Amino acid sequence: MSTLTPRGPAWVAIRQHRPSLWTALLLTVLSVGCVIAARVWVGSAGAVVSCGKGCEVSTTASGWFRWAENYVGGAAVLLPLVVVAFTAGPLIARELESGMYRLAWTQSVSPARWLTVRLAGAAVIATAGAVLLAATFLWSRSYSQDDEFLSMARSWSDREVYPALGVTVVGYVLLAVAVGALAAVLLRRTLLAIAVGVAVTGGVSLALAWVRPHLWPVVKTEGDSSFGALSDPWITQWGVVLADGSRVTGEQCLDMGYWKSPCAPDTTSTGVTPFVEYHPASHFWPLQLVETGIVLVLAAACVYGAFKVLGRRHG
Repeated sequence: MSTLTPRGPAWVAIRQHRPSLWTALLLTVLSVGCVIAARVWVGSAGAVVSCGKGCEVSTTASGWFRWAENYVGGAAVLLPLVVVAFTAGPLIARELESGMYRLAWTQSVSPARWLTVRLAGAAVIATAGAVLLAATFLWSRSYSQDDEFLSMARSWSDREVYPALGVTVVGYVLLAVAVGALAAVLLRRTLLAIAVGVAVTGGVSLALAWVRPHLWPVVKTEGDSSFGALSDPWITQWGVVLADGSRVTGEQCLDMGYWKSPCAPDTTSTGVTPFVEYHPASHFWPLQLVETGIVLVLAAACVYGAFKVLGRRHG
């Protein structure tokens, strides 16, 4: 038992932030419990499409299930912002701003070890929470996607869905820990470090969401093809190819007025060929792994920078 008990700076960090840890655990358990309870309720209420006995109960259960699923998916997407705020502020910057770090460093704890313990603890706890939320969301989605009413046609490529389905959420929480540490040791002010950390983490997330379609080669089709038979494709571009070989995208057709543009259905008989560029569902994991790799490289760079800054100031 004693070998599993945290000691030294790890024990101190846990004692200092015990209320925050208990709060995080409680919110995670409640989030997962809401989804499980809603799933059991939907299963016991019967099919949504039946409007006989139990129809009202079934509809109410389905509504709660969609709410719980959306809540957990949103929590997984927003988790990195919570992690970076806690890491940058209460965990590191507040210690540096108040001078409490000096007490730890006089107890045979080097600055590097002090920072390592905090980074490792935050990374382990945040990763565990991210994995649990993502697994819950994936489990609920595997059920809801079989029912059109429950899924509400939410594609795997939606920005509110995609980060919570695979390993990307883990990469982002680790990036959040790293960015929070770097902001804290650079700025040494709690509120300023939180603001900068949240802005940087959110900015990276938005930037990668914008370039996400280009992280893996798209599939291009022209004319009649099997595109319509695909299950849940992510369309990144569409339009028509004119007789001279030039392309007019869907956005350009909308700008010039769809029914007056070459994209209108009544123009397809004049040598105009429709085209579509898309990611099939099979591209999900390649896209996830490429994006996660980029995020982890950025996280490693931030961790390296945090230790370099700390070493120069207190080495």
